[in-house]
Amino acid sequence: MSEVFGNYMLRTAIPEDIPQIVNLMRDMAEFEKMLDQFEATEDAIYDNVFGAEPAAKALVITPKDQPDHLIAYVFWFHNYSTFKAKRGLYLEDIYIAPEHRNQGLGGFVLKQLAKKAIELDCGRFEWVVLDWNQNAIDFYEHHGATVLPEWRIVRLEGNSLHQLAATHD
Repeated sequence: MSEVFGNYMLRTAIPEDIPQIVNLMRDMAEFEKMLDQFEATEDAIYDNVFGAEPAAKALVITPKDQPDHLIAYVFWFHNYSTFKAKRGLYLEDIYIAPEHRNQGLGGFVLKQLAKKAIELDCGRFEWVVLDWNQNAIDFYEHHGATVLPEWRIVRLEGNSLHQLAATHD
């Protein structure tokens, strides 16, 4: 994927982008007050995006005149809906460096991913948003998304995950 938007280029990530992607990921973790949970490494991102069994796809945004300078990253992957009997497109992360926000890039990314979801015959395009991030909620709703208040994320990780896996029937 490679699309131009104003003075910016949205393109598929390449392995050489990984150090800058990880730095932007760290910035996002800090913004979301989750830096204590940040464990991503360059090697792990390489394996998960470019390895033998990729877990996610990555896009990056650069200024057109600085194609090696990343100002944003996007991670997405496929999930699945049994009710629709189709895969979905799940947006894991979109992070735009603060100095490049409010220029339409977020809406542009959502539009490109919506096109990709249609192209791939996905039944849904979805993601989550932190409940305290009202700016993001307003932005997503402005672009036609519905925030589903009746759904909650359920998660097992760390010790809880290991403890459940170790229980005997």
